[in-house]
Amino acid sequence: MSERYNEKKEGLIDITGLIDDLIKGAFHMKWRFLILIILCVVIYCGYKRITYSPYYEATSTFTISASISAEASDTYMDNATANQMAKTFPYILESGVLQEIIAQDLGRQSVPGKIEADVMENTNLFTLKVTADDPEMANKILQSVVKNYPTVAEFVIGSSQLTLMDESGVPASPANPFSYRHEIIIGGIIGVVLCILLDLLFALGKNTVKKEKDFKRLFSVKSLGTIPHAKFHKRRSKVQELVVLDNPRIPRNFLEAARTVRRRLERASKETGMKSFLVTSAMPGEGKSTVSANIALALAMKGYSVILVDADLRNPSTAKVLGMEEKETGTLEVIKGEADIKDAVQPYKDSGVMVLAGSSPIQDTSGVLSGDNMKEFVKKLEEQADFVIIDTPPSALLSDAAIVAQYVDGAVFVVRQDYTEIDRILDGMEILSGSGVEIKGCILNDADVKAGESSTYGHSYHAKAETA
Repeated sequence: MSERYNEKKEGLIDITGLIDDLIKGAFHMKWRFLILIILCVVIYCGYKRITYSPYYEATSTFTISASISAEASDTYMDNATANQMAKTFPYILESGVLQEIIAQDLGRQSVPGKIEADVMENTNLFTLKVTADDPEMANKILQSVVKNYPTVAEFVIGSSQLTLMDESGVPASPANPFSYRHEIIIGGIIGVVLCILLDLLFALGKNTVKKEKDFKRLFSVKSLGTIPHAKFHKRRSKVQELVVLDNPRIPRNFLEAARTVRRRLERASKETGMKSFLVTSAMPGEGKSTVSANIALALAMKGYSVILVDADLRNPSTAKVLGMEEKETGTLEVIKGEADIKDAVQPYKDSGVMVLAGSSPIQDTSGVLSGDNMKEFVKKLEEQADFVIIDTPPSALLSDAAIVAQYVDGAVFVVRQDYTEIDRILDGMEILSGSGVEIKGCILNDADVKAGESSTYGHSYHAKAETA
């Protein structure tokens, strides 16, 4: 089975399932994701505020022209020279000579700011911009550039003249004002991206059974049906609802799903003569005890005599699922030969189901479940009822299910939707199959049945049961 599973798993990507996992994951983790986004906003805003360093910009707009007499030149020559000077201006600004002169003028080792120039194309108009951490210093650097530039430029392009057109003066506010709104948006975007990445990682790492057809595709095992999540309408009283078929508030699609499982087990019994069925799951929390109880009730509703046995001696729960009180005498005492079946079973209401519930839990179960006592126990149960449904511990966790499986006709494997890793389910099935029992099929439990599926469920379940 593991080889077949590995062959099918390689290169197989269920896009629909992945999208469904992303949506479910986002909905399930919505509050955690919201907290994560808020944390990202707070941390990012705090970091940006702590590391915030304002800077100031002082600007001036100038024209540059050559300082030559009107008698010695014509207008065309003056403009051409001025254009060339404007183009050369940025390179002079970056020169080490001018930088050194400005630093000396300010009484510093180096210029405490950044000087930039932007020349308007095909003109002698340019904008000088000085950026510094202090507004006064930004303006001083600007004034020093204007004062010292002609001296440096004279050695490169000859005499020149800067004509002031406009200036900002001492900057009144930072050029990079701190904006909480901007940082909140950035922090929120970071948080959302992190949430999407986490959701994607969870979805890709989640290797679980999501659909009924996965049983055949992954394990080559038939499906006995899909039992939906039992969602009850809210009521004022806080009484816990029993998820059993005779509860008048049980959803209709749950009842119809249980009937589908019953029909398929009926057919298996008619074809092979099977009477006793073990019900187990790979891991705890998959709802095997609830499924066992409802299989028994569904069969009894059809008129069959049914004995429901709680063989989970370590953690008996059948009585709790049905809302019954546990007797002092139960499955353990009957298997050990300390009590008779008829003295230990108790009827569940007037349903036609006889329940052999658990008693005091024990931990050392292998000696009790193994051997002729267990074989004789199952045989006597089969003599007294049309069907025997035996609830056992998880097969991937404990050996109890595999031991009991040696004495029953068939096994039913319960898989809760999107709950247990496929590898664990596979382990549980292989352990169970190793006992020689035939796994008649799997039940997808606690499934999320969408509204559209629920409305058509009642019309299609009979046809599905016949063709399964």
